[in-house]
Amino acid sequence: SETSSSSGLSLEQPQRLNPDWHLVVVTSAFTLGSVSAPYTLGTGGWLWGSVFWAYAYLTTWWSGNLIGKCVLDVSGTGAGCSYPEMMAEAFGCPGYRFTAMMQILTYYSLNVALLVKFADWLLLVQQVLDLHGALAAQGPCLCECIFVGGIVSLVFAQIPTFKRALPLALVGLLSTLIRQGILYYQILELDLVSTCEPVYGGVTPRSAFLSMVTTVFLFGGHGLFPEEMRELRKPEGFFGALNKAYIVIGIVYATNIYVAYLVWGRWLSDDIQFNFPLNMATLISAMLSCLWSLVEGTLSHVMTLSLLEKHAGIAQSRNSRVWRILLRSSVIGSETLLACILSSAGIGNLQGLVAAFGFAALTYCAPFLAYWKLVLRPSNAPWATQALHLGMACAGVLLAIVGSYVFTGSIVGEAAQYRLFDTSRCSTAEVSDIASCSNPCLAAYGLDGMACNPS
Repeated sequence: SETSSSSGLSLEQPQRLNPDWHLVVVTSAFTLGSVSAPYTLGTGGWLWGSVFWAYAYLTTWWSGNLIGKCVLDVSGTGAGCSYPEMMAEAFGCPGYRFTAMMQILTYYSLNVALLVKFADWLLLVQQVLDLHGALAAQGPCLCECIFVGGIVSLVFAQIPTFKRALPLALVGLLSTLIRQGILYYQILELDLVSTCEPVYGGVTPRSAFLSMVTTVFLFGGHGLFPEEMRELRKPEGFFGALNKAYIVIGIVYATNIYVAYLVWGRWLSDDIQFNFPLNMATLISAMLSCLWSLVEGTLSHVMTLSLLEKHAGIAQSRNSRVWRILLRSSVIGSETLLACILSSAGIGNLQGLVAAFGFAALTYCAPFLAYWKLVLRPSNAPWATQALHLGMACAGVLLAIVGSYVFTGSIVGEAAQYRLFDTSRCSTAEVSDIASCSNPCLAAYGLDGMACNPS
């Protein structure tokens, strides 16, 4: 069947077969980037880190509900609406085209960052294996690891719907819960709470901004919500499913970030696993993270690749299967190449750019604008209510502009310091060094504080 909108464009709709709990699993699996979460307190401290978390958690829950209301109760296309079609109902064809472009660019960039993270985690696996004498020779370097991730991503990218991706989403969510358990294992096994000597505070305006943008990155799944709703058996169940997903997300994040910051303080890197001792638990955690990144990329590709295919008219073309494989291979290939080119830019900068450029628009701005245009303005809602929603949208625009400027500059600076397409990086030393004198847990890790590496 076809669904049309005021954009003048139509998208073929998948069958609505999924029960509500599918959305709970997919949303939780996609949103929970738990290994990056402690960095928000490491850069923002107890106070500002908590403020940003409260803002992000409540604002994104609010904007998620607004998306659901726009799709179900307002949009003329009803439950079959996509995110671009929802925005087209509010702002016509320009709204459609802008949102479709933002969806594709945002999640394309996310997939590039995920490939770099996959490679970092694979290098961490190698580092642990090498320390324990399990590697006979040096393993692949960063770019080679990225190409491995790209090949596997290409296989998973053939999955066309969220329903078919559900088994992977379950695996991704399970991997997150296991990694959460590994975090607690590391702390309890080495009694890190009592033996480490963390330093707190030291927050600067730039570190506070890093904290805020990283928190934005960790709540970036809203660009998929309308497309997930299209597959729900009862689309009105979206709201209950969203609430349940946010309960899961809130519990996992809260029991992650505060415990990690209590132990490691401001030494936390942008991935908690690079603060762990190089033991077998860290090996398992890194392997699970590699798997999680592939799941995350698959869920992202379900939306972006189907959107590209539909606008390319592949389903109606001759040899559609061949064209479909060629398009998906081209997209994954370009993501892999770009990940290798930008690998020296720093994963924190790449995540920050994705958050500021795309997630700020799709999560913190567009839902408030659409709800104001489609619901509040036509119903002559009180001016204070309208001003509140417009103010929230403006805050999202400001975050996008400032964040894009800051992190684009950081990426250019990092690339100038190293070089594009850096194929020389073969270790995780540039990410974090557990033998650093800044490590508050040197003694607990069995390392000699007198022989530590100056930071």
